Amino acid sequence: MRMYNPEWEAIKRFEYTPRFKDVQFELAGLEIPADHGAALYEEIARLLPWLRDTPEAGIHPVHGAPSGRNANLVINRRVRLVLRLPVARVDAAGELVGQAIDPGAGPITIGALKEKALTPYGTLYSHFVVYGTEDEAEFLDRAHAELERMGVAAGLIPGKRRQMHTPNGVIGGYSLMLHDVGLMQSLSLQENGIGLHRGYGCGILIPHKSIKEVPIG
Repeated sequence: MRMYNPEWEAIKRFEYTPRFKDVQFELAGLEIPADHGAALYEEIARLLPWLRDTPEAGIHPVHGAPSGRNANLVINRRVRLVLRLPVARVDAAGELVGQAIDPGAGPITIGALKEKALTPYGTLYSHFVVYGTEDEAEFLDRAHAELERMGVAAGLIPGKRRQMHTPNGVIGGYSLMLHDVGLMQSLSLQENGIGLHRGYGCGILIPHKSIKEVPIG
């Protein structure tokens, strides 16, 4: 028998009005640099100038297999460009379809798009969270403080230390898992993200089904 969950029932009664969606684009190309966050942002902002005036929008890291020859990732037909955007900007993102970008490892053509609603899960993961410190204890203190300001109670597990080159220098942080998150809070966290540099792919939270499935390396 399915147990009654008041948070799920609230969502189904449309008490939650989505503010953001993910927009997924097919990609055609060969490779993208593994350290691509800043370069990818500049290329997308070149085509969507309003992105610079929309700091709450995010560009997910592109996930591909290491090429084995250099510090690049291979783009196969399963790899996607994903933007997390305010719903009012979703239609405008369609201007990317058919455009070409080059984040540093050769041209990539942006293909068809698909919209995807955010999904509430009790476990969330971000590939790279930045708080302006690479000290793990201070990083966790700042993460706890931000969640407290948001009224979110969750467990935190930091993962691998990461760095990214940007026009303003190297930024550092960690991958981060949040667990035991309430479902409505999960949606709010995914919409808002955590930490800094959403456009570079930092602090964007995605759902995972369980703690065991979250990569912390």
